[in-house]
Amino acid sequence: MKNHSLGSTIKQEDYKWFCPQPFINRVTASNRTVPCCVIKSWDPETDTAEKLREEMRTGDGEMCNRVCGVCVEQEKHPSPSHRQIYTSKWETGNYSEHLPKLEAAIKEPRVLTFEYQAPNNFCNLRCHMCGPGCSSSIAKENKDLGIETNFFKAHGKTLIKSADTENYDELLKGLIELKLTGGETLAISHNYDMMRRAVNLGVSKNIELTITTNATLTPKFDGKDIFDFIPHFKSCEIIVSIEMWGDKNDYIRYPSKWQTIYDNTLKFIQAPRTRVMFASCVSSLNVGYFDEIATGTHNMMRSYPRKFRRFASGSLVLNGESLYEVTAVPPTIREQYLDKYYSNTHPNYVQTFSKLCSYLENMKYSEELMWKMLEDVKKRDKHRGTCLTDVFPEWKPYYGRL
Repeated sequence: MKNHSLGSTIKQEDYKWFCPQPFINRVTASNRTVPCCVIKSWDPETDTAEKLREEMRTGDGEMCNRVCGVCVEQEKHPSPSHRQIYTSKWETGNYSEHLPKLEAAIKEPRVLTFEYQAPNNFCNLRCHMCGPGCSSSIAKENKDLGIETNFFKAHGKTLIKSADTENYDELLKGLIELKLTGGETLAISHNYDMMRRAVNLGVSKNIELTITTNATLTPKFDGKDIFDFIPHFKSCEIIVSIEMWGDKNDYIRYPSKWQTIYDNTLKFIQAPRTRVMFASCVSSLNVGYFDEIATGTHNMMRSYPRKFRRFASGSLVLNGESLYEVTAVPPTIREQYLDKYYSNTHPNYVQTFSKLCSYLENMKYSEELMWKMLEDVKKRDKHRGTCLTDVFPEWKPYYGRL
């Protein structure tokens, strides 16, 4: 990462591979703790944050290539990886005022940013590219369809809901950012308990609150909803997870309703010191449609100045149990998507579209994965009463052969 320099004591050209996350971030998810939310292939028996940090310090070992595989792949293409985005936050972004703390953490790690995934996988949606560990609804649908996964073998049930008895007080006192995720974040009581804890400790005013949500509901817990908690924090960013713009989103993020998402998003921007960012995974189903998300986001930014950030083409679906990787998109469909991007590049998203084109041009096609994905799609279509080709007609020559 020689295009970054960071602070006076962190010169990234001295590192073969450097990322701030293992030194300052903690992710609590599925009863395990990892340094980053996009880490893959993490072996809880042998992998530790300290081993990852040491490898980054010395440049020796294979762990970064393995567990940081999403960023490794992203950096083969234009546009920043998660690693580079995290780094830029410390250079010029909202963490820049705390850069000395990061510099100190290279020698003595400390938790400055905390991503809390509650021990509860409840989610009201069944997104195609999601998995049962993050969605009880997907877990139940898998069970109904007779689809066996490691999740069900391990848990034997679809909804995982456990008490969290850890005391987070000392951790909260040192945070600059608290990130809440799901399941569906706003439908899980643990997340409200965490916010309430920060407020009661008197430290919420020092913390930037980040919430990832599908924006389909805003329930109350103990008489309070998210709008009661936001004013107590230094600032708030709400990341609204979408996969398409408009009603097409309802197909991938089934059974959401776009109008509900739109209406709730307009409620979010009314909260004090709050901005909204739309974020999408990059999967086989939506990789050709980010021009529509770009146009939709641009219109929102123009209609509501300083309330929306540019959208993020977030995690690349890769190396999990998911069948919905870009590698499943056949060459004929890739050409259609590439023609569209090259002729309709949105001026504010040239770098993003270059990345998507690179995925489509350079990620090796797997016909085997495509047929597995389409078989999965057809099972879910029959179960839900939907049809892929009603929304994505370009898949007709393949879907029709099943």
